[in-house]
Amino acid sequence: MTGCPNCDANDAADRGDDPWAVARLQTGYVKLSPTQYYLGASFFVAKACVSELHELSGPDRQFHLIEMSEVAAAVFTAFAPRKLNYEALGNTVPHLHWWLTPRHASDPRPSGPIWEDMDFLRALWTGGMHPGDSEREDLEHKLLAALEQRDVVIEQAFV
Repeated sequence: MTGCPNCDANDAADRGDDPWAVARLQTGYVKLSPTQYYLGASFFVAKACVSELHELSGPDRQFHLIEMSEVAAAVFTAFAPRKLNYEALGNTVPHLHWWLTPRHASDPRPSGPIWEDMDFLRALWTGGMHPGDSEREDLEHKLLAALEQRDVVIEQAFV
């Protein structure tokens, strides 16, 4: 245990112990969010344990942003949203990670930020909206297939 939840989760993915892990790329890990209130909600978690994007060296920062953009494109392809939201907050877990949230026309509040949707927050806080194993695996396979079509090096697929 490092004390960093994202480092611990990355280590768990490498051991095969993270059911939400999809793939390890050169600068980060692609994972589905356990809370699938927004279908296809995913994370791109940096390998480096830094709080801020600017803490990565210039070349590493550029490469990480390119990979994150490719992951975002894969999420968009896999889940066909009308819009994709990108966020790197880190207020709770100060380890660089991106929330890639597909926004579908069927969203209850399609024009507002996800953080204004109390039903989403309730699901997030209570562990609700977790898909069963079969649905999770289907989502992972869709995302991995889309990722394989992008210009990224997949060091390890976890699905």
